[in-house]
Amino acid sequence: MLRRLAIGGPAVLLLVVASAQMLLARTSDLSPWKGGGFGMFASVDGSPFRWARIYVFAAERSEEIAIPPSLDDQAQRVATWPHRRALEALARSVIARERRRQQPVETVRVEIWRADVSPDLDVSETLIRQMTLGVNEIDHARDR
Repeated sequence: MLRRLAIGGPAVLLLVVASAQMLLARTSDLSPWKGGGFGMFASVDGSPFRWARIYVFAAERSEEIAIPPSLDDQAQRVATWPHRRALEALARSVIARERRRQQPVETVRVEIWRADVSPDLDVSETLIRQMTLGVNEIDHARDR
């Protein structure tokens, strides 16, 4: 019995991880290159082909900002798997940074983009997910 488990256990575990990764890649925009990484041989949807864009809005400003080095790793992780909590955390980080720099900020929008390659090798950009978070939402949640 123990011998069968030792032989079959790793194969079952591999199938579970592969299935979970494929499910997340299809349902929640996880990059096929991440998770179990089983899709990396069949897809160009990896880290070099995904990116975040950040927009800051206030009465005095409305602009896209460059991702600062301090948030680069977080932005890359969000681009790899842009689920709601990760998008919100990045938006909160941007708001906190703008406040530390004493820059006006009322709303932050985080967009995650992907490069798609057609069979004819035409490249297009596709918006995968986006989230807009207002400073009022953060302040209201903090007051509760």
